[in-house]
Amino acid sequence: MDRTIVMLVGVISLGVTLGIFFLDAELPLQSFADKNSVHNSPITRTYTVIAEDTTLEIAPGTRVEAWTYNGTIPGPTLRATEGDRVIINFINNGKLPHTMHFHGDHNEKNDGVFQEVLPGESYTYDFTAEPAGLFMYHCHVMPVSEHIRNGLYGAFIVDPKEGLEPAREYVLVKGEYDLEDQETWTPDYVFFNGYADQYWNNPLPVKTGEKVRLYYVDMGAIAAFGFHIHGTIFDTIISGIWENEPIKTQTWEVSPGNAAIFEATWKEPGRYLFHLHGVPEEKGTMAYFDVRDASSDAVDGVDVARTKSVDMWEWQKQIAINLQQPDTNGKITKTSDSSLDDIFGEPVNICFKINQYALPNTVVMDDSVYRKAKDLQFKFTKLDQSLIKDLEYTVFILS
Repeated sequence: MDRTIVMLVGVISLGVTLGIFFLDAELPLQSFADKNSVHNSPITRTYTVIAEDTTLEIAPGTRVEAWTYNGTIPGPTLRATEGDRVIINFINNGKLPHTMHFHGDHNEKNDGVFQEVLPGESYTYDFTAEPAGLFMYHCHVMPVSEHIRNGLYGAFIVDPKEGLEPAREYVLVKGEYDLEDQETWTPDYVFFNGYADQYWNNPLPVKTGEKVRLYYVDMGAIAAFGFHIHGTIFDTIISGIWENEPIKTQTWEVSPGNAAIFEATWKEPGRYLFHLHGVPEEKGTMAYFDVRDASSDAVDGVDVARTKSVDMWEWQKQIAINLQQPDTNGKITKTSDSSLDDIFGEPVNICFKINQYALPNTVVMDDSVYRKAKDLQFKFTKLDQSLIKDLEYTVFILS
């Protein structure tokens, strides 16, 4: 047989063989998130993030001052695919300098530390999204814990280029808030996505048999507590980095500034709790999954995650907005510790003595000390009114 014919037959046979192989092979699974971030080649993704001061409710009847990205706590969940070019147009409309510091790989000018953005100014971050995993962004102006606790943080998801197994996806960003001291080790509230116990009255819907993927970020400052899910042993991707092999866990500790991706499945319908084990579960992290059977007409990728993922972040964001009710002119809730100026109706310099004990931050003043203190200025910024109701007290107004 002619050599040319032999070579042609060989090439055709190889092409048919390869064609059959690729047709039979599984195509990469994709994460069908809102504005699908998974694609064949890198693209440029542009976001606008605005730092702005407002007031929000963080628990029923508790409205606080908040420093936010785009008006809510947490800020928007940003998403890209590994290799994408990410451009962040950051505008600071707040009253203080702010930045956006991203975890992950990037150079110093995109690190959001030394490039403080003054009120009324802007800055552009421009970097490549890598590696694949779950990260966070937050303000890095010092004191950092104060800027974070007041609300300047959010989640950043980088999908792997090869895609992910279909799942119902939720984002949980743990935060903290204290009504008096944003640098305390014992904050008044510990919560997911900016509102205490919001997923108790609004449980996360799940269908039996489908995979649930939780993107969990810890933006708190207190020590690490275990994240626990009821009714299942779940997979944990340590630090949220997809290169890490998953491990089986019953509870997993995540420290401040770290993340994890949890994947769980339930065979039976029911209400399955998730929360931080320990004190935080009493301060706003009690929640549960409402697991039900999918209906016979459930739409894949909409009602149930079978071959297509279901991104629940927009649903979560709307719940948070409805609960937080952002209002730049809102009146913050007065705590049991009211300012003395509010109590007396005018600025005053005073010393409180209750049953011979002065309130914190001063000394007990007997008559001789009081006489010597005529020219001194003593001012309390807070007063525990609950003590005053039942105890004898004396007010010294100092000149």
